[in-house]
Amino acid sequence: MTNFDENAASVSISFELMKMVFDAPNNRSIFFTPVYGDEKEIIDFRFTLLSRGTIDFFKGIDRTGQTLLEILPDQLAQIESLKKAFLDNEQQNWVRYYENLEGKQHWFKVSDCKVGNGVYRVWEDITEQKIAEKKINALLAEQIEDKYLSLFNSVDQGFCIIEMIFDENDNAIDYRFIKTNPAFEKQTGLKDAIGKTMKEIEPKHENHWFEIYGEIAKTGKPQYFEQEAKELINGWYEVSAFPLNEELNNKVAVIFNDITARKNVQKELSEFNSRLEEEVRERTASLKKVNSLLEQKNIQLENSNRELESFNYIASHDLQEPLRKIQTFISFIKDRDMSREEAEPYIKKIHSSAGRMTQLIKDVLVYSRLSVEKEFVDVDLNDILDNVIADYELLIKEKKAKIEKSWLPTIKAIPLQMEQLFSNLISNSLKYSSEKPVITISHEINPLTNTIHLIFSDNGIGFDAQYSEQIFKLFQRLHGKGDYAGTGIGLSICKKIVEQHRGTISAKSQPGMGATFNITLPLN
Repeated sequence: MTNFDENAASVSISFELMKMVFDAPNNRSIFFTPVYGDEKEIIDFRFTLLSRGTIDFFKGIDRTGQTLLEILPDQLAQIESLKKAFLDNEQQNWVRYYENLEGKQHWFKVSDCKVGNGVYRVWEDITEQKIAEKKINALLAEQIEDKYLSLFNSVDQGFCIIEMIFDENDNAIDYRFIKTNPAFEKQTGLKDAIGKTMKEIEPKHENHWFEIYGEIAKTGKPQYFEQEAKELINGWYEVSAFPLNEELNNKVAVIFNDITARKNVQKELSEFNSRLEEEVRERTASLKKVNSLLEQKNIQLENSNRELESFNYIASHDLQEPLRKIQTFISFIKDRDMSREEAEPYIKKIHSSAGRMTQLIKDVLVYSRLSVEKEFVDVDLNDILDNVIADYELLIKEKKAKIEKSWLPTIKAIPLQMEQLFSNLISNSLKYSSEKPVITISHEINPLTNTIHLIFSDNGIGFDAQYSEQIFKLFQRLHGKGDYAGTGIGLSICKKIVEQHRGTISAKSQPGMGATFNITLPLN
């Protein structure tokens, strides 16, 4: 015999042996091949080869060629298990419970693994084994209940076994007491509870207890929790509850302890902490307020110190300068025994110096009084502007100035200070004007910030932009006393007035291009 003939004979013998094993009476196995849909995805599995034992289980019906979903359309989970075994080449082992139309229970132990172009399933009917296990478990459960009760009869914690009661919609609505330990009555105050339902004993018992125990009975998952029981003890229980056995027979074992005293202490501690936190918040807020006021006072003190330094400067320089001139000119007249005609030029200079000193003192007094006036009232800015224009009527005519203005609103302000603000700005524009000065007063209202933006602009000589902040400082002058009259306080007064009204003031200018003053004030 050739090698080819020997190999063929060997394969034939192996196939016959496999067929004999596959068709053995006790062998229950199936070979499935996948069924693909239009998208080239597996949608079902076909019975390709069935063992004799499988056909016998199907009451002699050979299912070869049929698909799993054709026979059992509800077995989508089986399809997924077969797909995982086939696509991932991963053996799947599982136990399946099945109840036929006659209500007969079956359990199957199944193992699926990929072989070639399909899935080979070996399965076993373990119904008798499961039924035996249930009987054993029931017996063990009775023994366990007795052990539990023997154990919990000697402890201080309350213990009971309850049987849950469900309505037609599978909602837990009550439970019946099966067994209790001696501590049960002490912990709950319930007497002769065995055999009675909770609602029979306490009709107002809270529903959340039924919901918790019902979930344990249905899911088989134990729970530990703390729960309030107002209707029983008007207090709290610490509870550990678990199903009595794995068969989910609606029986739940409950171990519990009255923790009302502990909860009251926790509540008192929590309330104390809350009060303490509130006090800390109040103290913190008060401290923040004090710090804010202190910061404001520090800023005011710094401003006062700066103003004091400026006043010291004017007392030592600006006020003394005209006074020295007056003294010097008087000495000239006296020492030289001048006639009236000879003394006339010096008398004019004395008069000029005295006038400058008088104006300086007036301006300093105005500046110092700004902090005193605090009463805010409704002020019509149109009236303020008309009064200021009337005050400067002669100077306006003399300089042939033109005042262009628009309607202005009414705001909450200090009337006299608003008049000083407008007066100083218009006076400044007239003073530093070129020929035929034009002064424009306009405004914009911002409803979002509830503020008014006032714009005072002119076509005067202007100033270098680098001095846009310096001009608002006390006694700061950009020009010599001989060039333009003034004390250097006017714009400082404007700045202080605006700040007292919680506003801002700034200036823009270029030499020879006029100046624009922008003022923002609250409307109320």
